[in-house]
Amino acid sequence: MSQYLLLNRVRVQNANAVSGFTWGFPAITHFLGFTHNLHRKLKQHPRFNDFSLQGCAVIAHEHQVHCYRTSGGINFSQNKSAHYLELKFDKGRLKDPSVIEEAKMNMTVSLLIGFDGYVGNQEDAFKQWITNISSIQRLAGGTVLDIDAVELLDLSEESSLRRLKRKLLPGFILQDRSEDLAVYFEEELQKQNPDAELIDAWLNFSALKQKARPKSDLIEKHLRKRWKENPNSEEVEQLLTCWQDHKAEPYDLGNIPSLLTTYFASLSLDEKEHHKLHAQWQAYCEPTDKTDSDWEYVKKPIQGYLVPIMTGYKAISQVYEKGSVAGARDSETDVCFVESVHSIGEWQSIHRIKTTEVLANSLWYYAPYETHWYLCKQGIERHKTEDTTRTPSIYD
Repeated sequence: MSQYLLLNRVRVQNANAVSGFTWGFPAITHFLGFTHNLHRKLKQHPRFNDFSLQGCAVIAHEHQVHCYRTSGGINFSQNKSAHYLELKFDKGRLKDPSVIEEAKMNMTVSLLIGFDGYVGNQEDAFKQWITNISSIQRLAGGTVLDIDAVELLDLSEESSLRRLKRKLLPGFILQDRSEDLAVYFEEELQKQNPDAELIDAWLNFSALKQKARPKSDLIEKHLRKRWKENPNSEEVEQLLTCWQDHKAEPYDLGNIPSLLTTYFASLSLDEKEHHKLHAQWQAYCEPTDKTDSDWEYVKKPIQGYLVPIMTGYKAISQVYEKGSVAGARDSETDVCFVESVHSIGEWQSIHRIKTTEVLANSLWYYAPYETHWYLCKQGIERHKTEDTTRTPSIYD
């Protein structure tokens, strides 16, 4: 794919800031829904029905969640708006409905959408139509306030990619890291703990974790002092390197290197300067509830600006016939109850996209339907096929 439709810097007000049980940015399903709606309206247009839109990459420039911090944590700012379907009158007086907690945010994003078709001399009219339609659509439940520019791009040459990246800076593109989550769970976490579940791996990627390490400032100072006094000593250099490698990992009482244990056991207690050092080493090796500690952040399994994301839904019930479920939003479509599916994503600076192939693989698509699963994935190219066993994609 070399043709793209760029909606550059779309400013959105009051977008949904919660996706599943995570918050901070809309789910990828919102952006694919926006693209899908554009595609459907495109097919209904008498002049542009030969064009199609395929997939969507999301580049974030700014975001501001409507929330405030208190001693109890993060609270979302709330507005009391009357939901007209719930308005009730009690003895002739209007009774306000209860406040429904909602998380909203303002954001500026760019959408890079795969485009298929030959525009010719209709380019200006097509871009104007896209601008008008996009401005009246909802994006992640929010109102589109402004779009800086709508452009059609041909990225068949690498020089075109460089120009595109300059337009999108500063910006961060959302990348899928679900494969890294699966590899970490199967090859590392389950080997460490056979009873571990996939949610444990997900939390290791998404949660900010801290772990206590007993105070070790005197130990650090002593080893560095020895290295300064004997910079050419291999033994001293080996001790300092061993200590630094040990501190680079989360504190584990069972993984204190024997090289360090042997060295500190050999220090003479007759020297006054070693008394406090020895006491700190003993506390480091045998900490108690009263031991002074430093709190350190635990590194995530892989590097990168990793975030939890929602990537689709999984069915948790059978499919019910239309009209059989009371209160359903759509009375003309069959109904199925679902739960959110969560995974791991990475916000990657747009300048790190080196080739057009990497960019093409950054587009999100609706995955081919699997029983009970409705997912969004990256790097799925559209291939028309005569295989009737597969449920057709919405883009087929």
